[in-house]
Amino acid sequence: MAELRHGLSIGVERHGKDDFFVVLRVVGTLTHADYERMVPVLEGAIAGVKDPDIYLLADVTELDGFEARAMWDDLKLGIKHGRHFEKVAVVGKPGWQEWMTRFADWFTPADARFFIDRQDALEWLGD
Repeated sequence: MAELRHGLSIGVERHGKDDFFVVLRVVGTLTHADYERMVPVLEGAIAGVKDPDIYLLADVTELDGFEARAMWDDLKLGIKHGRHFEKVAVVGKPGWQEWMTRFADWFTPADARFFIDRQDALEWLGD
């Protein structure tokens, strides 16, 4: 029997007055419960900042998929805070993860790019 792996980690660093660097790593299936834990961390970090700029590194190399409700949560997060995301670097595997990143880039104000190499993603975020 295969072992079920699931997890989410998020880290937020503030750089200067209004810039926030967020690192997100997802293992297994992204769930509604993950968003219930993740969104308050993000919102707590940017609370009180009039116009925060968020730079996100999302490591989805071990992501298997999304619950339908998690996709809805992602849409709600995008509607509420999408204008604050400046760059989104997605590190993952070629295929559906790359396609989803390109799709998101068309429909979000953030500049979203897909990377296979984490270091390349970090360098792009820092430009």
